[in-house]
Amino acid sequence: MSRSTVAPPPKSHKLSTQFIVFMVLAAAAPLASMIGNLPIAISRGTGGNVPVAFLIAGLILIAFTTGYAFIGRRVVSTGAFYTYVAEGLGKPLGVGTAYSAILSYGAFTFGLAAACGYFDEQVSIAVGHRVDWTICAAVSVVLAGILNYRSMDASTKLLAVIIIVETAVLVVFDVSVIAAKGWAAFPLASFAPSQWLAPGVGVSLMTAFTCFVGFESGALYSKEAADPVRSIPLASYVSVILIGSFYLMTAWITVGALGVGEAKATAVAHGGTLILDLIKQYDGQTASDIAGVLLCTSMLATYIAIHAAASRYVFALAREGLLPRMLARFDEIRNVPVAATLCMSAATVVCLAGIASTRTDPYAAIIPVLIGMGTLGIIALQAAAAIAIVFYVVRRRREAGPVVLISSVCAAIGLSVALTTVCVNFTLLSTVNTPFVAWLPALYLVTLAAGLGFSVWLRQARPAQYAQLALVEHREAVG
Repeated sequence: MSRSTVAPPPKSHKLSTQFIVFMVLAAAAPLASMIGNLPIAISRGTGGNVPVAFLIAGLILIAFTTGYAFIGRRVVSTGAFYTYVAEGLGKPLGVGTAYSAILSYGAFTFGLAAACGYFDEQVSIAVGHRVDWTICAAVSVVLAGILNYRSMDASTKLLAVIIIVETAVLVVFDVSVIAAKGWAAFPLASFAPSQWLAPGVGVSLMTAFTCFVGFESGALYSKEAADPVRSIPLASYVSVILIGSFYLMTAWITVGALGVGEAKATAVAHGGTLILDLIKQYDGQTASDIAGVLLCTSMLATYIAIHAAASRYVFALAREGLLPRMLARFDEIRNVPVAATLCMSAATVVCLAGIASTRTDPYAAIIPVLIGMGTLGIIALQAAAAIAIVFYVVRRRREAGPVVLISSVCAAIGLSVALTTVCVNFTLLSTVNTPFVAWLPALYLVTLAAGLGFSVWLRQARPAQYAQLALVEHREAVG
């Protein structure tokens, strides 16, 4: 007698909390942030008092995460900030935020792809075998596309290795400075109360907040998470605490290595090579060379993570008819928005081709502007979500309690100030002083207005579709 057998269902690639944390950490890019942003914060900001800026930014984002976790346990959606703004401030503002999210994450993705190519070319020149940046960028696009198309757990395994290695380089540097300087590596003068509002604190705060960009992306993986109600809030808390404490400690030790009084002048003299020069001084030339190479892998990890985040916003909007619905195709086995992933890869190729056709130095004129636009947009999304969360928490204040409410209000105020600072200093963020660049932030106002107008039209012309906007995959009232 034959026994019939039933094939087991294919394994679904659900993401654990640890995997989501690695995606968030990769998006924040610890090594690239410290090498690229910390010298700017010291040289053009408050100098030896720059750790204060990282402390303030970290505290504001921890406060934000308190409200973020509250709404994230009750409203689970791949639309993330778009859905939260719709919940707190209404669907019209939510739609405007959604299109702004596409613009910001798209600009960030394109800029990072080009940056991967540029820095890879610089490494190839250093080893004596120059490879054009466009070829290097193309390899990065193909690699990110394949990894994100296969499944997110494939991407996170690679990103985990990159994050651990690049973090180790900074930890070794920190330990070396402590071994050489002793307690002088932690100068208390950096936190003198008189310096909390010192000249340049706005620039330092802006730079500190840009280092955290990407920590908010955890909610975008709610559809792929094994337990989104638990893992998304937990991953957000873990990520912001890890990122904030590590950045604060490294910034403080860097100031200790330079000396509080000499930090600003030294940073101005060394420019963008400040951290690499310090690694060379305390750990040797080989360690500095390794850090330079790992800067490239850090950029690649960030690009993969931001590419994945942008793809999920495309998927979320396509699913609701705000973008062509064919982009909403989702592979339930590999747990990947396949059409949106391919769309972002194709759009990146088109953008890179346009950059290459200008025949200009991409780092001098284009890459910083794209990354600056993306950074500005994501901080604007954080600020909008923070304000929306306040309204959401007020309506459910009996569940939330005073701690969540106060934290959410503080986060909304802090992120609004951060957004204003970034707008005022946008040419510094983008490092390009061409007059039209200063007006680029206005694109977000145009996008927001267009989204609002489209939402109003949709409410009148297609009320059934409008009623389905801000789709929530899971809604639960928990105490």
